[in-house]
Amino acid sequence: MGFQATLIIIGIYLLISLILLPFQYSYIKELKSMHKKNEEKGLNQNDTYEKMSFEEQQLHLNAQGNFLFFGANLLASILYKLKQKK
Repeated sequence: MGFQATLIIIGIYLLISLILLPFQYSYIKELKSMHKKNEEKGLNQNDTYEKMSFEEQQLHLNAQGNFLFFGANLLASILYKLKQKK
């Protein structure tokens, strides 16, 4: 029963990751766009985050560092890189 429960948990996690994938993809796409705009203004990544409000910084931290979003972030990053190569 332990192995079956593990498979169920992994399956649920993969399902959640697939559901979150479109949201994380749009987040990564917008984040890359924001970094490009700020680079044109002469701001580096550190300056970009310094200019953000505390609330925005916390949202980015949660979206990037939460274990629940790790699978979706990984898949969205791979998908974004593949689409940018075309």
